[in-house]
Parts: sequence; C-alpha cells; structure tokens
Amino acid sequence: AKKAKSGGRGVTRTPIQTLGGHKEAVSGLAWLGDGELASASWDHTIKIWDMEMGGLKGELVGNKAFFSISYSNLNRTMLASSADRSVRLYDPRSQEGSLVKAVFTSHVGWVSSVSWAPEAEHLFVSASHDQLVKMWDDRSYKTPLYELTGHSEKVLCSNWDNQSFIASGGADNHMKIFKSKIS
Repeated sequence: AKKAKSGGRGVTRTPIQTLGGHKEAVSGLAWLGDGELASASWDHTIKIWDMEMGGLKGELVGNKAFFSISYSNLNRTMLASSADRSVRLYDPRSQEGSLVKAVFTSHVGWVSSVSWAPEAEHLFVSASHDQLVKMWDDRSYKTPLYELTGHSEKVLCSNWDNQSFIASGGADNHMKIFKSKIS
C-alpha cells in the first residue's frame, strides 16, 4: 500500500464522536475508567458521559466555574478545582448521600488545576492564582501537607503523572519542578 502524501502536514483525523451539552467552555476532561468520560466546564457543571451510549449519564452542579478535574484509578474518586477557591472531592459512583466527600479550602485565589499522585492513593496537588502549589492528603481537608512556592504570578497548571516529580506552570512564564519526596 502506498502512503498518502500529506504535503508536509499531518494526516487529518475526524472525531468518532462529538458530545455536546455544556453551555460554556469545557475546561477539563478525565477518563473514569472504561467507557466513561467526565467533563468540567465554566457553566458550573461536571458532566459524566457514557461513551458506549454516546450520551449524558450524570451531572454534578457547582456554584462557580470548574477549571480542572483529575480522576484516581486507585481510590476511584475525582477532584475538581474551581473559581470558588476550593478543591472538591467527588465520588462519581455514589448513589446515597452527597457526591461531595470533602472540600479543601486553603487557597486564597481561584484553583486552576488539580492532579492526583499516580501511585499514592491519598495524595494530590492543587495549583492556584494565589501563586502556590499545595500538596494534600485527602484524609486531612483543613490543612495542606506542603506549600510549594516559587512562582511570581498565578499558577495555571500542575501535573503529578511522574511519582517522583510535581510540575507546575504559571503566568510568570516559568515551569517549576518539585521533588515529591514520596516513593
């Protein structure tokens, strides 16, 4: 078979599926295991999608815009950051009681990003417009374990996909890399 000439451009692919339903920008996505996708939006909702059926399975409603979500395959819960300066811990599979299992409220600016540790089921980081990245244990929602400093402007993103390092990026045009000190 001959390769198609692309004229220096990559091969174009079209979506196999388009999911519509948010009323404002989609700001975060997280796979919730096989066949489910969560989407966070500025419209104050997190929607849970059934990919096999191609439709909406559930919805979580907040009081402010959501900016980021992160799902843990270890403890099967989801974190969400928002404009209300907090991080919420959700159990998307909960059928009884509140879906919100905990609220982490130490930041003094919008929380722009959350990221679970890949191999430590209780640890996560949050990044905020208050110029801080904070490491948390989900069993202690009042006080973070550490404040990771160094940014001179708001922190816009964080990532803890590598167990040994936490990365953050900010409006100061810098990325900061921190040793996680867990293994």
